[in-house]
Amino acid sequence: MPKRMPRSRTLKGDPKIVHYDSGGGAPGEPPIVLLHGATLRAEDWENIFPRLGTRYRVIAYDARGHGKSGRAERYALEHLAADLVRVLSGIAQAPAVLIGHSIGGATALVAAAREPALVRGLVLEDPWLSLYRDTKWRTAYFQKLRAALDQRADPRAFARAVAALPLPEPGPRGERIVGEVRGFYSAERLATYYKDVDSALVDQLVTRDEAGSSAIAEAPAKVRCPVLLLAAGTGSALAEGEADRLAIRIEDAKVMKFPGVGHRIHGLRPEPFLEALEPFLRRVRTAA
Repeated sequence: MPKRMPRSRTLKGDPKIVHYDSGGGAPGEPPIVLLHGATLRAEDWENIFPRLGTRYRVIAYDARGHGKSGRAERYALEHLAADLVRVLSGIAQAPAVLIGHSIGGATALVAAAREPALVRGLVLEDPWLSLYRDTKWRTAYFQKLRAALDQRADPRAFARAVAALPLPEPGPRGERIVGEVRGFYSAERLATYYKDVDSALVDQLVTRDEAGSSAIAEAPAKVRCPVLLLAAGTGSALAEGEADRLAIRIEDAKVMKFPGVGHRIHGLRPEPFLEALEPFLRRVRTAA
């Protein structure tokens, strides 16, 4: 895996949070905090992090149970949001722009609603909202991934198990299993993400989190910062029509859709992703 992230650091606490911090940033620009999706890790932003880091202070971190961060007994959304508040208070130490993918988007939305003074802007990349921990979205994939995790003691067997995982939806070239995918989400790369995922996390991803679902439903009415919602065209975590409905509920929100692009927009189409961000970041800057 290419090394395009700075050296990791650790925020002490329960659990410990391992993060990457570019430092610097142009005067007057808010820090940017990147939140990855479920079963991924901070390195999933490595094609975005250095580009944003030329102007902004950028912080990415491994969520609890992922990558190098600590394990925990519980992985409910309230705990993920509390960890984000720790990152904002203990690392960013200034109102930040949050860019959250999938469950990272749900985490960012809930934290922005609860701690509006800590958030300058919110970018939700195909966020996992009304379908959060719902049997309608990727439950079968998570269950098969959980079985693959049991083979981690044998690296070769684990690599084969990851390669054999069926894709939640066919790839752009008709790919049906992870092993057929090339590029940013190849089987080799995903295996580096999955090998450090806590099995208990995956177990909990396929069970209900009623408090988390309620927090997601209540959050849009409490958000006070500008919001950019990026909606995938295929395999989206958003329910049908949810992006447009969400934009109506948030006072200052814009929706951008990516037809034909899968759930991981930033990894699959980094250039259009960055092009979508810059006008929004300028607007956040001038709104301060």
